[in-house]
Amino acid sequence: MNPSRNLTYPGNVLLIDGISGAGKTMVTRLADGYKLTTSPAFNYSLEYLSILHSLEKLDTSTAQLLIQLNFDQRRYDGSISREVNLRPSDLSSVLKSSKRKDYLLSLLKNDSAEISDERMRAQPNLCFVTHQLNGATKLIENTLLDQYFELMCVRHPYYLLSHWESYVHLLGTSPRDFTLWLDVGGANVPWFIQRNVNLYLESNQINRAALCIIEILQQTFLKMSKSDPRRVVIPFERFVLSPREIITEIENRFPMGNSNLIDGILRREKVPRDHINSGRDLPIYKRYGSGSLKSSVDMKDDFRAQEINAQRRLSPEIFDELRILSDKYLEEFGEWFK
Repeated sequence: MNPSRNLTYPGNVLLIDGISGAGKTMVTRLADGYKLTTSPAFNYSLEYLSILHSLEKLDTSTAQLLIQLNFDQRRYDGSISREVNLRPSDLSSVLKSSKRKDYLLSLLKNDSAEISDERMRAQPNLCFVTHQLNGATKLIENTLLDQYFELMCVRHPYYLLSHWESYVHLLGTSPRDFTLWLDVGGANVPWFIQRNVNLYLESNQINRAALCIIEILQQTFLKMSKSDPRRVVIPFERFVLSPREIITEIENRFPMGNSNLIDGILRREKVPRDHINSGRDLPIYKRYGSGSLKSSVDMKDDFRAQEINAQRRLSPEIFDELRILSDKYLEEFGEWFK
């Protein structure tokens, strides 16, 4: 006998994926503002299943069964406000959601089928936030087919360097890091380091940070080389300077439902803005120099300063790869600092 799952709740799944530091927190607030979408939530089990399948550690039929169970469990639990994040200080808390009233009221109701079904019908788009899955989303795509949609967040590699430098030391060394690690001769390496394993192990913290960015964005561009109508790519720089074109594309591609909240959400995120780093005054954004740019000349000078800093601190071999990736990014998405 084989495990089976031939009954499932109806509805779509919207995935917000992309490299850490590319603006996913901002995009989750945008997605939350649409009527038909649940409040975005992290789903680490979904990440692990997708990654293990991509590494050929889990067969397709078993992985698809487990993913469908995960979706059904999360859809039902969300409909009765079970396991929702109520921490006021978290950016992902439902208390910061436009639907917080619905979630709080559901806490006080019973878990009858009628009540949960009503919530699922009202918000059929189950929304999850994941971390740099890139091509590992193939399992989800092939399981859900036309019920799958994705917002892929990207950002120029130079502007990711400080974020990753502050984080990379946790990879493989701290139980607080929930990245899937691979054992390489007794050393832990993050799963997405697939091409430069030995170089990663030999490198210091800043060079390891750059290697993470290089490997992840190379995988991102590889995924982007195959167009998919279920995917909208959100380059951070273009979105914060001029968001309307991207928002229109999302609304035309995906069944998000109407929203009269989007303008207010954009204002709170200081979008559109004159300068890419002039975002909200939050500690998480301080590392990007939030509010430090004063003119378009500043943006051009800042880009050059970021490049010089990377060249000064990285090994020549790794900086050359990062510079090539920078050129690729500018070719794909254009210059924002003209």
